[in-house]
Amino acid sequence: MAEEGERRTAVSSSLSPPPWAELETDCLVHVFRRLELEDVAAAAPLVCRGWRRAAADPSLWRGLDLRRDHLARFMPWGKLAAAFARRYGVERFGFAGFLRLCVARAAGSADDLALPPLLSSPAAELDHVSAECPALRRLALPMLSSADEARLPELIPRWRRLQHLELDSKPSSFPAVAAQLALHCPGLAILKTSGSIKPEDAAAITASLPCLHSLFLDRSYLPKKELLTILAGCTELREFSARSCVGFDEKDDEVLRRGRSIAHFDIGGSRLLDEHDNEAINGDGYCDASWVEVI
Repeated sequence: MAEEGERRTAVSSSLSPPPWAELETDCLVHVFRRLELEDVAAAAPLVCRGWRRAAADPSLWRGLDLRRDHLARFMPWGKLAAAFARRYGVERFGFAGFLRLCVARAAGSADDLALPPLLSSPAAELDHVSAECPALRRLALPMLSSADEARLPELIPRWRRLQHLELDSKPSSFPAVAAQLALHCPGLAILKTSGSIKPEDAAAITASLPCLHSLFLDRSYLPKKELLTILAGCTELREFSARSCVGFDEKDDEVLRRGRSIAHFDIGGSRLLDEHDNEAINGDGYCDASWVEVI
C-alpha cells in the first residue's frame, strides 16, 4: 500500500503544471515587457494558456517600434517568418500581416508607432492605423509616395493626442499637414523631418506650429533666410537641430546669435552651397529630396 501511494504521488507530481505556469497574469505581463515584440507574438503564446492570456494583454502592445532592424526582422526568410510558419502554419509571412496583428493586440491602446519602409500598400495600411490607433502620442512614418503624402492632411485629425511626429521625408503637402496639426493636435511638441525647406514650409512652421519645443531638420536643404524665419517664429524652442544641412554656414554669426536662447542648439556640419552644389539644384532654386538624401 505504501508503495502504491508513493507511485500515485509521483505520477501526480509529474502531471502537475510547472511553477512558472501558475504565475499570476499580472506577473507574467511584467516579465513579458522585457521580451522582444516578436517573442511575445510568436513564442510566449504557445507555452500554455496562462502565457497565451498574458501575451494578449494590450499593455504589451502599446509601444510598436517596428522600424528597428526592420530588414532583419520582417523579411520572408527571416527568423520571425520561420517562427510563424513553424508554430502557426503561416506560409506567406508579410509585414502588413504582422502590423495588423500588433494593432489588433493593442486594442486601441497603442501610443507609440514607428513604421519602416516596408508598407506594401501604404494607403490601406495608413488607413488601418489611423482608424485603429487613435491614442497615438508618437508616430514615425517612412518616406511615402506623392499620392500617399497627399492623404496625410486627412489622416492627421484622427490622431488628436499626437505629441511627437517624425516624417522621414518632408511631404510636398507640408503646409497643409502643419495646418491640420495646429487644428487637431494641440499637444504636438516635437517634429522631426528632412527635405527641401522652402519659404512656404518655413512660414507654415511659424504660423501653425509656433509652440514646438523640439524641431529636428537634420540633413535638409535649409537656406539661411528660411532658418532665420523659423528661429524667429518658434519662440518656445528648447531643442533645435539642423545638422549637416546645406544652405547656411554652421559658423554664421547671425544664426549663432539667434540660437543662443535655445537650450540645445546644434547646427554642426552645415554649410553654404558651392559651385558644384549649385549644378545639382533644380530650376526653382531648390534641390529635390533625392539630392538632399545623397548629401
